[in-house]
Amino acid sequence: MPADPVTPPPTPDLWTIETLLGWTQHFFSEKGLTTARLDAELLLAHALRLSRLELYLQKDRPLDEAERAPFRQLVRQRASGWPTAYLLGEQEFWSLPLEVSPAVLIPRPDTETLVEQAVVRIRKWQAAHPQSRCRIAELGTGSGAIPLALASELQNLDLISAEVSPDAQALAERNRARHADLAAPRNNTLTFLCGDALTQLPAQGPFHFWVANPPYIPRDTIPTLQPEVALHEPTLALDGGADGLDLYRRLLSETPACLAPEGEMLLEIGSDQQPALTELAATHPKWQSPAFYQDLAGHPRVAHFLLKGP
Repeated sequence: MPADPVTPPPTPDLWTIETLLGWTQHFFSEKGLTTARLDAELLLAHALRLSRLELYLQKDRPLDEAERAPFRQLVRQRASGWPTAYLLGEQEFWSLPLEVSPAVLIPRPDTETLVEQAVVRIRKWQAAHPQSRCRIAELGTGSGAIPLALASELQNLDLISAEVSPDAQALAERNRARHADLAAPRNNTLTFLCGDALTQLPAQGPFHFWVANPPYIPRDTIPTLQPEVALHEPTLALDGGADGLDLYRRLLSETPACLAPEGEMLLEIGSDQQPALTELAATHPKWQSPAFYQDLAGHPRVAHFLLKGP
């Protein structure tokens, strides 16, 4: 539901930060953007190279045409459906600022549920193997959000990710360099390869964990998503095939060969996919019945698979 429209102030003789924010909030609300005020603040702060707090501390500051022009362009793009994160070139995930672009899916809070559960399982494994390094594979790294979040919480990890998009892999490398303090200082290694993970990563195994946010949107559903997702985020990172489960089939079938005994796999899932994944897992006898964990909204969001023992 669109936000309640904000009554615009009279056309000002002088544009200040406060009046520009008011007009922009009203304009975005009329376009149906539910985060109109937040978007206006983020974009103006970006255009002026200020923090959001500084916008309020300088709310009466007049803005000349040279200052308003780049903001005007950002407002047009946002109103046409461009995601705010792409316009800013950055998105925070797990308290880490990450570069993003249309080459990668914008990291979302849902995926933090995957990170939370992975941290719990990896810590349990490390407690049982205090002298060993934990080796973790990831499919489709995108911005590098998941391995960087894991590296921020844990030590003594070897994280190896693969990404089929060269542009996405290059962006993940830039985020790795930006957060270099999460690697060597914490005795972690992070490697981002370019290519199909299920082709490239088996040679790097065995792994103790596979962690991934695979594409899980049924192909015919993608056009019905919010326009800013359907039209601007990479289809490669959304399209899970006819029923959304194409990559889950491959992962359940192919990863046992490159996992250590009793290895584990944690996957983000669509909120309605628990029944289908439970049924699918039953056709792969190498795995125990999966466990599922809910996100903050109470929806099933993470599937945990455990290899059966010998």
